[in-house]
Amino acid sequence: MSARRRPRAEKLSRRRFVSLLAAGSAAVLAPPVVGAPAPKSAPKPAPSAAPSTAQKEFDRQLANTKSALKTIREYKLPPGGDLPVVFRPLSSPRRGR
Repeated sequence: MSARRRPRAEKLSRRRFVSLLAAGSAAVLAPPVVGAPAPKSAPKPAPSAAPSTAQKEFDRQLANTKSALKTIREYKLPPGGDLPVVFRPLSSPRRGR
C-alpha cells in the first residue's frame, strides 16, 4: 500500500494575495449582472404532520442531556478541598548535540 502525497502548494506571493483580495472585493461590491439567470433554489420539503423516528430519538436524547446537566449544575460542592487534577508539565527529552 503506497501513501498518497499531495503536491506541495506553491507559495502565494504578496502581490498575488493582494490582487486576489482586490478581485474578490470588487466582485462582492459589483452590482449583479443583468440578464444572468437567477440561482436555482432547491424546493423545500413539505413539513410532515408527525415527527420522524429520528426526530423523536433526537428529542429524547436532548431531554436526557438537559436532565443530566441540570443534576450536575445543582450538585453542591463542599467549600475548599483538593483539586482532582494537578497540572505537572512533562519535561522534554534531551537531544544530543
